Amino acid sequence: MQLANRHPHDSAPRGIFITGTDTGVGKTLVASALVRCLTQRGIDVGVMKPIETGIPPSPKLQTDGARLRKTAGCHDPMTEVSPYQFRLPLAPLSAAQAERKTVLVTTIIRTFQTLLQKHSFVVVEGAGGVYVPITQLFNTTDLIYRMKLPAVVVGYSGLGGVNHALLTIQALRGQKIPILALVLNQRQPVLTKTASLQEQSTVTLLRRLAKVPVLGPIAYSRRYNLHWDEGLTHLSETAAITRLAKLITASGHETPSRRR
Repeated sequence: MQLANRHPHDSAPRGIFITGTDTGVGKTLVASALVRCLTQRGIDVGVMKPIETGIPPSPKLQTDGARLRKTAGCHDPMTEVSPYQFRLPLAPLSAAQAERKTVLVTTIIRTFQTLLQKHSFVVVEGAGGVYVPITQLFNTTDLIYRMKLPAVVVGYSGLGGVNHALLTIQALRGQKIPILALVLNQRQPVLTKTASLQEQSTVTLLRRLAKVPVLGPIAYSRRYNLHWDEGLTHLSETAAITRLAKLITASGHETPSRRR
């Protein structure tokens, strides 16, 4: 939905919205590592995954929202961290319709404001890409704008990553949403000379064309699946994530308060 009379954000936000060029590009990984990095600096961080689909039936399998909350070490109820959860792994609008439910943007905004009252800074992770519909009239760009947050884009570092990243950046800029950085992630190991050349080309072109800080690529590692917490600690100390944290705390977007 294209909202009329859009304008740039007037004041420094106390949060960041992690979006992606696609589903499965590593948004939760980057968001969690950022949360870990910020909390290690003594910053009181809240987390939010406003809409989550594909909720596993077994309580033993952690949702993205639950992982974010555990990483932040906060005790906010899951109804605030993830106000809308749906079973089917579909786009939010379709997943909600399958359960005969409606996502209310006003509910998401109100819940976000509640988290802002509890924490110095809130990391929000979106579902899918920027044009994913969340209601009949709103997509993710509309939600980011209504939340008055700058965006961090997570993208794929391999072949095809240039097109996806530039389209996403263009969509956000079209809605006057500030973009703090583009974080590139390896979705699979780079095992061949051709794959390595493709990644180098993607990174080079995006650093030239994106006109935002390009961080990474974050190297693929099985440890994130096998040993999540250990892998997260390692990732939170890498150049890509520490620089992202510095951009947030020192770029003028916001300087979060320390934990009391």
